[in-house]
Amino acid sequence: MKDYHVHIGQFNEIYYDAFNIFNAIESSQIVSEVYYSSTSSCRNDVELIGIEEEIEYAQKYESNFLKVKPYLWYIPKYSDQNISINSALSSFDYCGIKLHPFAHCWNLHNSKHIKTIEEIFAWAHEKEKQILIHCANNNSCLPTRFEQFFAEYTNAKIILAHSNPVSETAQMVNKYNNVFCDTACIQKESFDQLKKEINNTKKILFGSDFPVNNYFNKLLFNKKMSLSKEYTETCKIIKNLNYE
Repeated sequence: MKDYHVHIGQFNEIYYDAFNIFNAIESSQIVSEVYYSSTSSCRNDVELIGIEEEIEYAQKYESNFLKVKPYLWYIPKYSDQNISINSALSSFDYCGIKLHPFAHCWNLHNSKHIKTIEEIFAWAHEKEKQILIHCANNNSCLPTRFEQFFAEYTNAKIILAHSNPVSETAQMVNKYNNVFCDTACIQKESFDQLKKEINNTKKILFGSDFPVNNYFNKLLFNKKMSLSKEYTETCKIIKNLNYE
């Protein structure tokens, strides 16, 4: 099984070392391939070179069981600094690009931002790569926000992270062959609704959002659990939802 939604790096005040994350996932023996991005991309002082250093380190992880593949979390700051998509993607064989419209305020009325988004989708289309898009129940993150690009760039595999809101997510997944969604942080009621509304449930991909759940369990519930156990518990929850 593949996990399409994993994080490494700085998450607020906690730093999640890539090897610790991958070791925890591998020890569970549940998934054999993970697609990850760096939450350090949300730091106010983030620079592309710092993210590349994290990925260079992460890609040194060696395992006969677990494959690890990086997303580039591309942010508007790179565009504003005239760091082109091709330049930003030149250092590694990225599996795709992550976009977080809420955290990074992608502005579709800004000509530079629009041009960059078009280049992202064109790259994913040409290379047959993934674009993981954070979705939520607000105007900046609705699953329909980038719909204008879904039909044009049909070779790009679009993954609507969190499947939120459910109805809008299902609408996009049903309408476009290249659009999928993931289970990251999904609630049981939402998951049940999603399975009812999506025509092909195989387009619901497994995503753990790990280790974000570890962070909130520590912060909100003072739970002290190893990363390995935390990942196993996260996978169990999804399996209990009859994930296919």
